[in-house]
Amino acid sequence: MEKLTSQTRRYIDLQIDALKLKTIDGLSVGVSSLLAMMAILMAGAIALAAISFGLVILLGELIGSWAGAAFIIGGVFLVILILLYIFRKKLFLDMFVQLFTGIFYGKE
Repeated sequence: MEKLTSQTRRYIDLQIDALKLKTIDGLSVGVSSLLAMMAILMAGAIALAAISFGLVILLGELIGSWAGAAFIIGGVFLVILILLYIFRKKLFLDMFVQLFTGIFYGKE
């Protein structure tokens, strides 16, 4: 009986260690994915700002009004923002569900 108790305790300890390792693995993958996504988004935002600034200058010279060009480019980004808001569940929620499912249940 004592041997069974010690074996059971050892099994439980091993299961707890396995759970800790799986949690650490999942958190490591999740945090690294989040940081990589943040870096990509920041670089994309900088590139988008530079491109939109250039478009404002180019369009401003073509139509003769930089303010008008800024409003046109702002309107384009507003339409994009509205479309992203409308399709947010399809674009973002489903993506994060797949990401976290892959992290915690393993990618197959």
